[in-house]
Amino acid sequence: MKVIASGASGLARRTPLHTWTRSDAGTARLRRRLGRAPFVLAPCDTEWRRLAPGWDGCLALARAGLPFHIVAGRRYDRAGDRRRLGAALAEGATVYLPQVHEALPRVARLMVAIRAGLLGAGREESSFLFVVDGRSREGMGLHHDGDASAFWIQLEGRRTVTIGPPVRPGTRQDLPDAMLEHGPRWRTIDLDPGTLFHLPPYTPHRVLCRGRSRALSLTWTRPRRRLTERARLVSLAAWPVASGRATAVPPASRDRLWTQVPGIVERGTLGVRLWTPSGRIDLPATARPLANRLAEMPALPRGVLRGRHSRAVSTLLEHGVLGARDLPAAIVPAHPAALEGWRFA
Repeated sequence: MKVIASGASGLARRTPLHTWTRSDAGTARLRRRLGRAPFVLAPCDTEWRRLAPGWDGCLALARAGLPFHIVAGRRYDRAGDRRRLGAALAEGATVYLPQVHEALPRVARLMVAIRAGLLGAGREESSFLFVVDGRSREGMGLHHDGDASAFWIQLEGRRTVTIGPPVRPGTRQDLPDAMLEHGPRWRTIDLDPGTLFHLPPYTPHRVLCRGRSRALSLTWTRPRRRLTERARLVSLAAWPVASGRATAVPPASRDRLWTQVPGIVERGTLGVRLWTPSGRIDLPATARPLANRLAEMPALPRGVLRGRHSRAVSTLLEHGVLGARDLPAAIVPAHPAALEGWRFA
């Protein structure tokens, strides 16, 4: 994995978004494009392959108790009955795991990077992992996702998506198929493995799979209110990954350190107050260039252990903000029934 130097300080880092934006400058350009129109980005590297387990691994999580829903012909089965899973897939139905980032730490890390690098605090966020052995069968049909910005990552296979011009707020989410007798503003595109697709709010879309497909959908609503500084810190530092057993423990890295949880710098202070999911960490003022870069959960070169930030890095290692191992690809939660996906419609 290539580590990209960015920022005036020259401190090298690589964030999850760099798979599609290549650098901080590319992330800034992407931020300016958001909300204008749908777009597709091809990957710059192969890091997207490590976001989630493969086909069998995803199904194993569902069979281990993670919540899943089944939908075919706009009819939803939210019982999460593992006995129905195999037959539903064989029939070409769409199976999806809601709030899957609670069990996929690398997906949660990407969501943190999108939250901090593109969208900002105070938004309700959701994730869905779609698993389809496609037979060109309708799942959800033509619909829109309301007042939510969505980012899709195609993990395996291809999906064909038809999109149209945005509908008005308040339009019912399930849309009549007659709208697909579209005019010049409708288009159909194929999403190849590794692509990142952005869908602005209220955009009508229909998805068809003609073969095996795994894909992520990550969504955020608009902020509902102005935030206090404390609320901003809490929102940006959220890390909802469930406790449980890692399906595999990654080996220790020889050349980089991995951010383990988000770290957000409090504004308007002389020293550096870094807020994490487990509380506040005080760092020397000289550590601000390093601390400011932790919001997007980057990978850092191991050389920071010997540089001018070495004392701050040691503190971050002691508190578990940095670590020598990458996050695991998946967690089997200790209490699956407590996951938000059971309650998520």
